[in-house]
Amino acid sequence: TMVSLLSRLQDPSSGRVLLDGVDVRDVAPETLTRQVALVAQHAFLFEDTVRANVTLADQDDPTAPDDDAVWSALRLARVDDVVRELPGGLDAPLGERGANLSGGQRQRLAIARALVRRPRLLVLDDATSAVDPRVEQEILAGFREAEGAGATVVMVAYRMSSVLLADEVVHLDGGTVVDRGTHAELLERDPGYRELATAYQEESGRRAAALEEAR
Repeated sequence: TMVSLLSRLQDPSSGRVLLDGVDVRDVAPETLTRQVALVAQHAFLFEDTVRANVTLADQDDPTAPDDDAVWSALRLARVDDVVRELPGGLDAPLGERGANLSGGQRQRLAIARALVRRPRLLVLDDATSAVDPRVEQEILAGFREAEGAGATVVMVAYRMSSVLLADEVVHLDGGTVVDRGTHAELLERDPGYRELATAYQEESGRRAAALEEAR
């Protein structure tokens, strides 16, 4: 629900959603889509070139991001090496729904599509679930380090390693904000959050042990 409200896929039944103090319902739709970028868990790719999938524009469109901007976004999304290995690079054709890419590669291409617009608010709805955890950490850490990438990032995350990178964690339960603070602060004072974090760590440990045993 929060993801839908922030990107204005739906409007609140009460209250307001403010972007820099402005009600998003008062912002022109084309302006909002330039300022707010949503990347969902299931990335949709078109049967077109890599460039077209990132820019969402015709190649002769004078307002389309140039190739330097596309490569910069691909680097930040840690998918530039994948694109360079494709025959044709940016001109490489993608199959229907990006069938010639893995799930994690499709997610990273969708992140690049969002980043090339240089949004002020980037909303990631479990958008790295299929990405290798190490690469995911590189992507998220890169958001901090990249000059000019300075979007506010709101992230729905299930990996505790991702949560640890957040400046602020918001614990939601039943549509209500239970607590907010750093990971360490919530661990100390929020029993519900502590239970979630502990359960995740135990499940991660169990999976790691099962994988090691299978080897």
